[in-house]
Amino acid sequence: DELKTALLTFIGKSGNSKAPKNLSNADRSRVESWPVETVFKYVYPRLDINVSKMQNHLLKSPFCVHPKTGRVCVPIEVSNFASFDPFQVPTLGQLMKELDDFEAAGKSENDADISFDWQKTSLKEPFEKFQKSFLVPLLNEERRMQREEREKRAAVMGDF
Repeated sequence: DELKTALLTFIGKSGNSKAPKNLSNADRSRVESWPVETVFKYVYPRLDINVSKMQNHLLKSPFCVHPKTGRVCVPIEVSNFASFDPFQVPTLGQLMKELDDFEAAGKSENDADISFDWQKTSLKEPFEKFQKSFLVPLLNEERRMQREEREKRAAVMGDF
């Protein structure tokens, strides 16, 4: 606050300023925006230009594949992040081998509940966790909102 008061006094924005008001508009603007620029420069995260403009740097979506390593981006649980090892996530080559091995082993009675290829691989556990902790709650919330909207429209229309 003292710095801000001193800067405002210096640029002539306070009523008791004894400093000459001979700053140009450009200088005045620079002094006024200095706190914001300082915070932006030292506090905000710095991004590499490639991170913000190239799509292959944006590995935020679950189950996308890194173009160079072939590793699959799997969601992790916040409670287990300390034990997460990024080198243990499946790669495309590993998943292809798992599918081939599954097909070579043939069908068994335990395979009746397998409908999708991901269920035959090491993506099964991460996908089921993602489904349980994110997709199902998201779907339930969407259904709840749609139901509330239908009920609100029915109440307005008098259609019970």
